[in-house]
Amino acid sequence: MTYDLLITLANAAILCLLIGLWLKTHWRSQTFKRIYFDASPLPILIEDWSGVQSTLAILKAQGVTDVGAYLAANPELVLEYRKSHRFVDANEAVLRLFGASSKAQFMEIAPQLLPASLESNVRVYQTLMEGNLTAQGERVLHTLDGRVVPIIWRATLPPSGDASRILFYAFDVTDQKRAQEALMDARVDLAHAARVSTVGELSASIAHDVAQPLAAISASASAAERWLVREEPSVDRALNGLYQIRQNAQRANDVVGRIKTFLRKAPKRNTASIDALIRDALELIQSEAHRFNVKVCTALEPSLPPIRVDEVEVKQVVINLALNAMQAMVNAGTKDRLLTVTVTDKPHDRAVEVQVRDNGPGIAQDIIGRIFEPFFSTKADGMGLGLVICKSIVNSHGGDLTVVSVDNLGTVFRFTLPHDQEATPRQSPIGSGDVG
Repeated sequence: MTYDLLITLANAAILCLLIGLWLKTHWRSQTFKRIYFDASPLPILIEDWSGVQSTLAILKAQGVTDVGAYLAANPELVLEYRKSHRFVDANEAVLRLFGASSKAQFMEIAPQLLPASLESNVRVYQTLMEGNLTAQGERVLHTLDGRVVPIIWRATLPPSGDASRILFYAFDVTDQKRAQEALMDARVDLAHAARVSTVGELSASIAHDVAQPLAAISASASAAERWLVREEPSVDRALNGLYQIRQNAQRANDVVGRIKTFLRKAPKRNTASIDALIRDALELIQSEAHRFNVKVCTALEPSLPPIRVDEVEVKQVVINLALNAMQAMVNAGTKDRLLTVTVTDKPHDRAVEVQVRDNGPGIAQDIIGRIFEPFFSTKADGMGLGLVICKSIVNSHGGDLTVVSVDNLGTVFRFTLPHDQEATPRQSPIGSGDVG
């Protein structure tokens, strides 16, 4: 009897000890949560991605290693995978960020406030597939009170790699983005002022150098006219006036020729990949796309042949056409703004074709015929030189720049660039392949 009582007391003591340890651990956990999670000034979300982790393990077993390329080919799977994702908890800073009145309100509408983002999700998917513990990216949040907040997010997994409790931290970079945009605006204004100054100086130079021979031409023409309308016309003196006119016309032509020679630079052309040039150009205007709320898509045909171009000039053409399209959509108040850049090979023309397409208001038919005219612009502060320079660059490379526009449907600018004749093998007129 005494022995059984001792056993019972011992078991009770062990149970009390375990309960005490659990309470102590729980208290510490709750204290940690209260101090480092709830009261943190940094927005923190806890999300459960364990279901997605299981799906990714199956894909990896099937031989998928690049989940980004896999989902690009199967974009509908992003929403499918999202069904196994769950929001677990959010701290007070998250509620303030989104303008939510309570945690219950936020948790109820979190899937709408944070919809699946292909770019962000792929970063987390790749991290889970590779067994890493951190991921990072950027996205734009739309809050309940109508604010648009750009953030940098960072995801952290526990050392075990358990995806049921992934911590997501949000860093509001609104001020940094505004500073970048202000700096970019200042650079644009400075570049515009420099172009205006250059054009002004060039115009003054042309006016000064050409005015003298033009004045001489006018004087010689008047003199020749007077010699011919006299009662006794002097043909010899009139011919001398015509000779002076020809001489001064040649002087004016020489002035223009010297200016063209001065402005013309020796081309620096290298063999290049057109898809790499397109990606580099679009990367340079990512901030403008973000600022104008324009979605940029590319459709690049695989295995495009190389081209021989001045890379800086071609990027300038793409950037100019893309920025024009963005500004046109913004000025027209276009919703769901979309800019699509397509590159296809035209083997029969031995060239590649680049299309820059927008879904803006289109260009009026009475204007579209003049957009390549120098100094013609539909912008209040435009100089009317951008498209002229673009067309000149494309033409100098042996290609052509054209435009097609439909009212309320959008505009497409197309330009072609010849293949690199040295790097691209000439195709046989009867087909390709080995003969033997």
